[in-house]
Amino acid sequence: MSKLGELVLYIATRYAANERFGKTALHKLVWMSDFHHYVGFGESITDSTYVHRQYGPMCRELERELLTMVDAGRIAIQSCDRFGFEQLRPVALSRPDLGQFTAEEIFSVESILWEMRDMSARDLSRLSHEHPGWRGTSDGEEIPYRSALIDMEQPTAEEVDARRDRIARQG
Repeated sequence: MSKLGELVLYIATRYAANERFGKTALHKLVWMSDFHHYVGFGESITDSTYVHRQYGPMCRELERELLTMVDAGRIAIQSCDRFGFEQLRPVALSRPDLGQFTAEEIFSVESILWEMRDMSARDLSRLSHEHPGWRGTSDGEEIPYRSALIDMEQPTAEEVDARRDRIARQG
């Protein structure tokens, strides 16, 4: 199975008891894991492609991977009622092959899973809308990994003054 499939199994296993976990959250968690790892290590975990969609980044290959996994009996998609809405919940039926991952990759995924553990799919979508890669693309466009390196924070007045002082001293 692909590394993306193994990551899906890993996340589904780790979030098995999280009632907020469904396919929308899965898309965001896979994306966040890949982009977080890219920032820290210069490469993604899965080499997947992410595209701009209304509710945030979506992994282009994920739906096909889920179908393959369902056919192979490695995952099931359970339909649940969540506040009057249908939640499609990936349920792991087998263990992920952790041998496909480096320790750094697992650390990146765990960092994201821990940080996002209390967020709903709606919360994750809202958070993803703040990402420069999503903000800088339109519906259907690919979100480049390098967009994760863009700092969207405005410098404070103190930081601007400190930069001016450094430039003046060099000048």
